[in-house]
Amino acid sequence: MSEKEYEPYWSIIAKALECRGTLADDYARHPEHSASKYLVRMCEELTTAVQKHGNPNATLSEMLRLEATCTGADYHHKLALRCRELARRAAA
Repeated sequence: MSEKEYEPYWSIIAKALECRGTLADDYARHPEHSASKYLVRMCEELTTAVQKHGNPNATLSEMLRLEATCTGADYHHKLALRCRELARRAAA
């Protein structure tokens, strides 16, 4: 599959990974979620995209749990794929 098939998720993830560490608080722990602030911001954007593309009931908590399942060299691919599946699941 190509990157285009995973849009807009692919671009959101790429931007977040490319820019992480550029803000002073990027690696600080989010006060509500057990994750770094840059990661929570990325998941907020991904949640909004999933909602716009078919799953209006997607939540940030759900996205953070989904993100936590993505590890390894293919992290970017796994996360974009799972975001797309989350959006399609509710749209079907």
